[in-house]
Formats: sequence, structure tokens, C-alpha cells
Amino acid sequence: MKKKYVVQLTEVERETLRGVIRKLAGRVRRAQILLKADASGPNWTDKRIEQACFCRTRTVENIRRRLVTEGFEIALSGKKRSAHTYERRLDGLRLQELARQSPRNFGKKRSTWTLQLLADTCSEIGIADGKVSHETVRQTLKRMGVKFRRAELWMTSPDPHYAQKKALRDRYIRLADEHPEWVVGFLDEVWWSRLARPTLRAWSAGDPLKIHVLSRPKDDTEPVAISCYGFLRRDTDRVMLRFVEGRPVGDVTAQFLSWVCEQIRAEGKSRLIVIWDVPSWHSAKLVSDWLGEHNRAVKRDGGVKVLFCPLPVKSPWLNNIETWWEPAKRAILEPDRILTAQEVVSRVCDHFGTIPLPCLKNRAAGVEIESE
Repeated sequence: MKKKYVVQLTEVERETLRGVIRKLAGRVRRAQILLKADASGPNWTDKRIEQACFCRTRTVENIRRRLVTEGFEIALSGKKRSAHTYERRLDGLRLQELARQSPRNFGKKRSTWTLQLLADTCSEIGIADGKVSHETVRQTLKRMGVKFRRAELWMTSPDPHYAQKKALRDRYIRLADEHPEWVVGFLDEVWWSRLARPTLRAWSAGDPLKIHVLSRPKDDTEPVAISCYGFLRRDTDRVMLRFVEGRPVGDVTAQFLSWVCEQIRAEGKSRLIVIWDVPSWHSAKLVSDWLGEHNRAVKRDGGVKVLFCPLPVKSPWLNNIETWWEPAKRAILEPDRILTAQEVVSRVCDHFGTIPLPCLKNRAAGVEIESE
């Protein structure tokens, strides 16, 4: 009788169906092989079973051997895998605490973690026993319930001229690399509080260190916070510091820039490029007047020419010195008592490896600056 529905498969369809058969559950295939190999039944040869079940001859031989040597249940169900116990090479709690900190706190030159950078740092600081892979770090974080997400590297600011200002900053840095007589650096101001307690993160076998909020005694007449200027030189990777009596103003900014010029002129430098943000004391008329007068004197008598490179607003990631302040505040911390102003100055200078100098004062307010 002629068939109404004729099956005609293409080669691709045949290969797809063979793949489906190959992926059959193990018990089903092993049952088919045992039935066809039964000496009291079909008693097929291994080659014929191979062609019918789409498997290898070696597979048929193994199932025959298991039936005879290890019994029917093992031949049908296969060997049960033994449960392996693996020693965990990473402390999840310490890894989680590490991931919450900045890589710059550990001497890295970026502000966001990658899985590989986390793995390398774990080996360096002793969290891991030897080297670990980035996949081990990912699995450990996943086990701790932490979703690892890399921070965006294309951060921006609301400044409409962000791209142009950032491009100018990068261009100055490239030019300074090509001219050894140039110095490019990042300038910023910071307040060193005697009362505020910076966030501390540490690993210890016992209870973590608790930082109590300190209150200022009534007889304490020293300032609550001391301000200072900092200039991070890119060529030496060192910070130049000068403390301020009072607060940063335009006149003090000009004094600090003059002092930096004197220091680098003694080293034979000819140009200073200052990369900074634009608070009021940076854009003050006193500073612009000082710049014009200073560069005219340099053109006439020689010295260090100064160029300003203003950064986009709200873009602290472009000012490299910003990441130096928080570690320093943690380094000078005294948990149980309030430091004196002199102790703060001394500890900050020790941290940055500088010599304490007389404080800068605002001459525009009618006070003469101390001689050094």
C-alpha cells in the first residue's frame, strides 16, 4: 500500500536528530544497549548496537563489562559520583570588605575594581592562600550575596565644556612627559579636622576598632580644623604642602603658587602647569593679577612660567590629588583623644614626607606673612 505521508529528511535534519539521540538520558541508552546485547534475546554485535544507538563501540563494551563485573544496577544507572569537599581558598568576609574599598588604598592606579585586580590584591595582602583566579573571586562574591558590577569608566560632569577641558588636561600631561624641564601637577585644598572621625575599615581576628565621636572641651581654644594647600607633582609623585592660618583666599593662593615656583626653579625647571578646580579663591582677581605680573617678570628676567588648566565643575576624578587626602586622614587618626593643632600639622607632614613650614597668612587682610 502506497504511503500517504512520506518522510524525506535533509542531511542537516538527520544530523539534528542524531544529536537528539546522543543526548538521551543515560539510563535510556544503557537500557537499549543491554536489551540488544542480551545473549538470550537479539544478541546483536557491538558494531550493530553502535549504529542503532548512535554511540561508540567502546561505550557498548564498557556497559557489557559493568554488567558482568559490577552488577545490573551499576550497568543500568552508572557509577555515582563521589562528593568532593574542596577547601575554600578565599575568606568571603575579608574579600567583601576589600571590594568596598578603593584600589588606590592598596597602591593601585585606578579607582574601580576589576575581578582580576581583586584576585591579584587578595594574593598580595594575604587574603588568599597563593594565587587565585578572577573566577574564584566571582564565585566567592556570589556566594556572599554580592553582585559585582564594574563602575562606569566614562564618568562625566554637568559642565557643558567637559570634553574640551578634559582634553586640555590630557594634552598638558602628554606635553610634560615630552619636556623634562616642565612640571605638571594637581593643586587642591583640604581641611584637617581635629574632631571628625574618618571611616576606618580593617581586618582583625577580634572585634573591629570602634571610633567614638569626640567632643571639643570648653577650654580648647585651638581651631577645630586646619586648612592647607597641596600640590601633587606628577614627575616625582610627591605632595608639596603649606598650611594656612585661616582659610584659603586669593592672596594665600598666590603666595602658595609663588612658593611652588621658587622650589621648582631651584631644580632648573622652566614651566609650571597647574591643574585645579575653580573655587572662588582660584578664580579671584588677586590670582589672575599675580599670574599676569609673574609671567611678565619671567619673560623679562627669566624664571618659571605658570599656566593654569581649570578642570570641569564637579569632576573630582580628574584631580589626582583628591585620592591622597582620605588615606592621610585615616593615617593621622587618634581614636581616643583630640589632637592638638601642632600634632595634626606634624603628623600630616610626616605622612607626606615634608618639612613643616610657617603657615601662610592673608596679607590682604592687613597681616604680614611670616618670613620663612
